[in-house]
Amino acid sequence: MTSRNNIIAAIDIGTTKIVAILGEVDSEGKLRIIGMEKTVSRGVKRGVIHSIEDTIGAIREVVDRLVEKTNQNISKVYVGIAGQHIRSIKNRQFKYIQNGVGEITKLDVEEIVNENYRIPIEVGEQILHVIPQDYVVDKEAGIRNPVGMAGRRLDGNFNIIIGRTASARNIEKCVKEVGLEIEELVLEPLASSLAVLSEEEKEAGVVLVDIGGGTTDITVYFDGILRHTAVIPFGGDIVTRDIKEGCSVLIKQAEALKIQFGEAVADLVDEEKVVTIPSVGGWDPKEISFKTLAQIIQCRMEEIIDSVKFQIELTGLHDKIGAGIVLTGGGALLTNLDVLTQKQTGIDVRIGYPGTSSKIILEESLNLPIYATGIGLILKGLNKPVKKTQNQNTDKNKTGKKKGFQKFFSALFDTDDLKM
Repeated sequence: MTSRNNIIAAIDIGTTKIVAILGEVDSEGKLRIIGMEKTVSRGVKRGVIHSIEDTIGAIREVVDRLVEKTNQNISKVYVGIAGQHIRSIKNRQFKYIQNGVGEITKLDVEEIVNENYRIPIEVGEQILHVIPQDYVVDKEAGIRNPVGMAGRRLDGNFNIIIGRTASARNIEKCVKEVGLEIEELVLEPLASSLAVLSEEEKEAGVVLVDIGGGTTDITVYFDGILRHTAVIPFGGDIVTRDIKEGCSVLIKQAEALKIQFGEAVADLVDEEKVVTIPSVGGWDPKEISFKTLAQIIQCRMEEIIDSVKFQIELTGLHDKIGAGIVLTGGGALLTNLDVLTQKQTGIDVRIGYPGTSSKIILEESLNLPIYATGIGLILKGLNKPVKKTQNQNTDKNKTGKKKGFQKFFSALFDTDDLKM
């Protein structure tokens, strides 16, 4: 059993699957995936852990298999956090410049950022990160970096990400029980964006829609900055349940129907095509029309896309999404979902594959939207700005705004994406 410094490990704790991935950084600084194991998720609902025991068992299973297959020791891992409890709010702060120089300093900017940690939030929640959007200096708006500018008053607009403290602690407990240490807890949609979005897309304006089993995560970028994040409490699982009810079949049969024969646009399906469900437990065989199946799927996917459209409109950036919508996650593989999404939103759509990043070398079998989050978590390790993270921790400790478990969120976001 060996252990090397150029090894990065990650665990994606999803609603339908738990994935453990191991990557190796080569001499050119590129990441090669050397092992991946997955198992059925047995304790997670809508991205949140509901059974500690079942989740620990599933994590232990994939980690043990990964260690055995790669012959590598794993001690620290990058882990994703998601779920319906993640929310974002907008906030504005200001301060008068009274440093005698009449110029805005780095300390002034840090102070106005840290003031956001004082805003009242609900019991059991904590502020995970404060993301600067832009600044205003003496009524001069739209400034990305105000340091060094002359002015008497500094205003800042911020995007504040909030999550439930208990959810983060449950993740920590499950990972620790397996004998691993969390290197960093990363918001899952941001991990996915590392894997499937380019910097040019983030600059031009792009919406990432990550369709998982229990939830659909939305992130909106413009001018290279994360502008909005939201979670829709529906994903691929609810489509499967709709098929189960609509076609009167078992849940396993419904999942198989969705994956093998499901389409998102009923008008594009041949009306005469049918699939026969074999008899199970004394029930007669059943014929399911492809058209009927597509109608059930389209109805639910239209509801999810409507929610995505609503979130885009909330940002006020609908006309500035120059790079379009990128669909990723397991649900993105649904045939013609990109066609349906483009028709409903009026925005260009593409499917997001984790092989998009030039920093990673992927086998074809792993270059699938279903692995976007896991591979993004590995890339977070490759991109980790060590010095910046240490500085952030020091700054937060000085201000006393970041205590206890919140240290896990010190580098929740890719700071390279957030620099002004």
